[in-house]
Amino acid sequence: MVTFMGQRNRGIILTCEGLKKLTDARILASSEKGDRITYEDLEDEIQFLSQQREDIRYLSRTTIRKIFKGSIPVDKESLQSVFNYFDLKLCGCDYKRPGQQVDDFEVRRAAPVYDWGEAPDTSVFYGREMELFHLKHWVLEERCRLVTLLGIGGIGKTTLAVKLGLQIQGEFEVVMWQSLQNAPSLEEKLTSILQFFLWALRKDKAIPQSLDGKISKLMECMRNHRCLLILDNAETILSSNSHAGQCRPGYEGYGQLLKLIGEVPHNSCLLLTSREKPREIIPLEGEKTKVRCLQMRGLTPREGRELIEQKGKFTATEQEWLKISQHYGGNPLALKMVAAGTRQLFNNSIAEVLNYLKQGGFIFRGMRDLLECQFQRLSVQEKELMYWLAINREPVTLRDLITDVVTLSSKRQSLQTIESLFQRSLIEKNGEYFFLQPVVMEYATQRFIEEICEEICEVHGSNIPYMQAHAVIKATSKDYIREAQKQLIVQPLMEELLTSLGSQHKLLVVLQELLDRHRGTSEFTSIDISEKSRAVKFHLIANRSPGIQ
Repeated sequence: MVTFMGQRNRGIILTCEGLKKLTDARILASSEKGDRITYEDLEDEIQFLSQQREDIRYLSRTTIRKIFKGSIPVDKESLQSVFNYFDLKLCGCDYKRPGQQVDDFEVRRAAPVYDWGEAPDTSVFYGREMELFHLKHWVLEERCRLVTLLGIGGIGKTTLAVKLGLQIQGEFEVVMWQSLQNAPSLEEKLTSILQFFLWALRKDKAIPQSLDGKISKLMECMRNHRCLLILDNAETILSSNSHAGQCRPGYEGYGQLLKLIGEVPHNSCLLLTSREKPREIIPLEGEKTKVRCLQMRGLTPREGRELIEQKGKFTATEQEWLKISQHYGGNPLALKMVAAGTRQLFNNSIAEVLNYLKQGGFIFRGMRDLLECQFQRLSVQEKELMYWLAINREPVTLRDLITDVVTLSSKRQSLQTIESLFQRSLIEKNGEYFFLQPVVMEYATQRFIEEICEEICEVHGSNIPYMQAHAVIKATSKDYIREAQKQLIVQPLMEELLTSLGSQHKLLVVLQELLDRHRGTSEFTSIDISEKSRAVKFHLIANRSPGIQ
């Protein structure tokens, strides 16, 4: 803390207004160039211009990074050089001395008021410049009361929240990071938060006994002081197997707290991370409200490459780097696993990993565990749509997706189901087309195969809800999609069945028995189901593994 306070008096930093001006100029220059301008690019170009222009001096990459981070002091001449490079005028409103605040709380801030607990280390951090810029603007300039970071597991929500908090902590009287990983009760969590808040703010340390009293005391602290509270892993307090965003039984108080923090005027900010959007937030968020949500995407291919190369040296062409990043959707955790797996299994060759991926069904265990946790939370209708997106193998329109669904209850709830999957950060949309990220598609495909295999093997297919609701191969698909369905769904399914049943003869007996049992039944005479179900059985036999007769 002493070192931090000592550094505050040296140099200047950009205000949010100045940072926006500089960032906008960089984005404009990048669009004109046709590629993102990196710190390395800026260092080279500024070094070149410094030899020709007196108003620009050479700046190291480290200094340039400090300027764009907006949290580490630099000298005014360095700041002026960057502004001159972008032909911008450096005004007094563009910079300030660290610690120069509108509110007077220097006395309280002299005490240790930051509690980061077990927050992860963010010393290795790549990209997210625009995300940080928007978040800083929302929290510091627009004084948003509730900000939520949303995204699939491993996308970097926690890391970004901690990085943001560390960069802006000087603007608050109290900063506290808390995890909801083990789904603590609201009363337990409020007690922990209030113990620190009341101590840090030099308040009466008596904590109310009732839940309502604790909520009122927290709101009093947030109303009368500038506090930053970060709650990580909020999805653990949300219910599974129901519409996304609904609090678990017994945890409804969290939803009430979120609603209160988002609606009632106060001087503080709650920063939330979650794989799902709590439903209390939906009616409160908006571009002109004090409640915002940031849907996190993956890292860019260049950032993904930097993250992988932090683990060691790898061999790959530019195209291979692009493919590996796209396949894992720029998911930082997945890319870290790729790095470790490539070193251990593929002799540091990204090309070998890509060749293996072409065979389908290859997901590093850690990523599979993350997806498994999210998939277990899905309702039957949500799983049905996820499987159809995996079967289609490419983006589809809403109309086509609803046409695929054959279960009447699922068809009626299609719009609600799609909305729920969006809130769970499992599906994505580009224009009018819906799709799954490749690694999510791989996982959904594997789960679908496992479900079908289990249905066939258990009492030889007397109950086959997934087979009746899906087609393993769609007759209406394009030729190359049908080939992909054969290779990535039917073939692995036949191999799985062969392994489970033990012999080719038993496999054929079970499949024939399955056909005989369901031929002529009501579900097979129905037009919607019969064609799909018969197609499933036909392809199960016609596309069996080599050697099966």
